[in-house]
Amino acid sequence: MTDKAGNPMIASQISRRDFARRAALAAAGIAVLPAASLATAAELSARSPETFPQADEKKLSPASQAEVDAKLDVIFNKYGSRFSGAQKTDLRRLATEGQKPLEAIRAFPIENSGQPATVLKLYPEAGPAQVRAQSNAATPPAKKE
Repeated sequence: MTDKAGNPMIASQISRRDFARRAALAAAGIAVLPAASLATAAELSARSPETFPQADEKKLSPASQAEVDAKLDVIFNKYGSRFSGAQKTDLRRLATEGQKPLEAIRAFPIENSGQPATVLKLYPEAGPAQVRAQSNAATPPAKKE
C-alpha cells in the first residue's frame, strides 16, 4: 500500500476512520470531565470560609487594627444594607489580610531625599542632539542600483 506520493505507508500510521473514532472518544471524554470537576468545585464553594484551614494569623498592631476598623466602618455605613452577615465577615477578613502587607511596606524607612533604586540611562553622557546624530550615522545610506 502506498500513499499519494508513491511512498510506502508505515504500519504505525492510522487510517482516517481510526483517527475519527479516537477523536470522537477524546471529545466525549473531555465533555464528561468538566461535569465531574464542577461537582467538586461546587462542594468546595459550599464550605464556609471558616472551615478552610487558616494560616498562622499574626495580630495587627493597634494602629493598623484601628485603620482596618475605620475602613470597614466607611464601607458598612455606605453599603452595609447590601451585605449579608457572611459577606461582612469575609470583608473583615479581607481587610485584615490586606493590612498585613501594608504594615511591612510602611515599616521600610524612606526619606524625601531618597533616590530611586534604578534609573534608566540609555546614553549617560550624550544629550538629545548627540543621540540623534549618532543614530543617523549608525544607519548606512541605502544603496542605489
